[in-house]
Amino acid sequence: MNREESLRSLRYIKVPEGMRIESEGFRLDENIMLPVQLKTGETRLKADDITLEAIVSGMLTVIAYDENNINASYYKDFVMTVDPTLPENLNKAAIAKEEQKDYEFSEELFLAVYHLLPQTASCINLATLYSSMAVDAEEKGDEEKEDEYLLRAKGTLKDGLRRFGENEDILAELSSFEAFTGNLEEAKDYLDRYMAIASEGAKKQEMKELLHKIEIQLQNDEDIKEAYDFIMLGETGKAIEAAERFINQNPDTWNGYFLKAWALRKEGRYEEARKNLMKCLELGERSADIYNELSISELEIGDRELAKTYLETAADLDPENLTVASNLSYLYLQDGDYDSAREYLEKARYLSGNDEIIKHLIDEYEKKTGEKIGEIIHEEIVHDDHDKEDEDDDAYAAEIAEIEKDGIPEPEECSCHHHHHHEEEL
Repeated sequence: MNREESLRSLRYIKVPEGMRIESEGFRLDENIMLPVQLKTGETRLKADDITLEAIVSGMLTVIAYDENNINASYYKDFVMTVDPTLPENLNKAAIAKEEQKDYEFSEELFLAVYHLLPQTASCINLATLYSSMAVDAEEKGDEEKEDEYLLRAKGTLKDGLRRFGENEDILAELSSFEAFTGNLEEAKDYLDRYMAIASEGAKKQEMKELLHKIEIQLQNDEDIKEAYDFIMLGETGKAIEAAERFINQNPDTWNGYFLKAWALRKEGRYEEARKNLMKCLELGERSADIYNELSISELEIGDRELAKTYLETAADLDPENLTVASNLSYLYLQDGDYDSAREYLEKARYLSGNDEIIKHLIDEYEKKTGEKIGEIIHEEIVHDDHDKEDEDDDAYAAEIAEIEKDGIPEPEECSCHHHHHHEEEL
């Protein structure tokens, strides 16, 4: 049962006559109602259902799911008086249920252990359960649940820090968790805090190695970001240097080669740009951006047909890429292939009928053919954000400044992703 179902399955009774539970630090309080856990499938409490076991079970449900209950502290004292070994036994049962993938029951047991006897180990055990539940949700394709359980795992560990202070075990778990989920700066922060207090040993050495890998990755990310930013600023030489630093550390990762190629192409070094773009393809990356850049380089080198072929490939990979559609319509218009030009003009207009470049190309088409391109009669794509296409991560956020020379117009931006490492092993 989940939290709501478990709490709904409780019934509260007065202290039964003849009940005697006492110890040096605990006395029964007849003014406090006792929760009783209903049997599975039952909706009413029967007299023979009222057992000490059912009362303890009801108290454990409150302790697990309603820690702020006004009587929670009393219930904790009650169950610990009944059985001082209860946390240990519950923990063993929780582990067994987790192994059986009975996650809801395992969660209730781990929560009861953690709230009953808060310790570093019980905190980590609960967080580990949530991580397992997240993996299970991912395997089932339930992204919403996956995110929910990851948040619970992180929240549990952070709660542990609030309870236990700068605890090296919890800091180690938090740093590993953040690294696993791709939040490298947060992972480094927790690792730095861990290193400041951790005792020497195999665990610390392991975490040192993780910290070293994270620092390298953060530097790689900075190199990629710098390369991109320098291209945006027109400082292609610095962009190439930053891209090469990334490539030296990551020779089998396509991002660096793409950014280097982009900067080289901007410098007019088309053969070198093509070589780096082909390296992206060799590494298995296929994207409209790569083929669009290849088309520009091939056009400048002199192979116009290959340039169009690359653009056609880009259009197949990303049918909603405005830059690719406008570049193709431009080339076909220049070549006098008006049927193909109109095909891509229609696509481009469908994607962004208000784009000034597309309007200009339509004017050029109408002048050259004498044909009028009418209003769009099919249903248009509706975006929640009017400027969505300017922020599309899968295409150039590009505009063509002028169409004056016989070449593909220059894009202003590139959608090359900065390096993210969601759930990637470091």
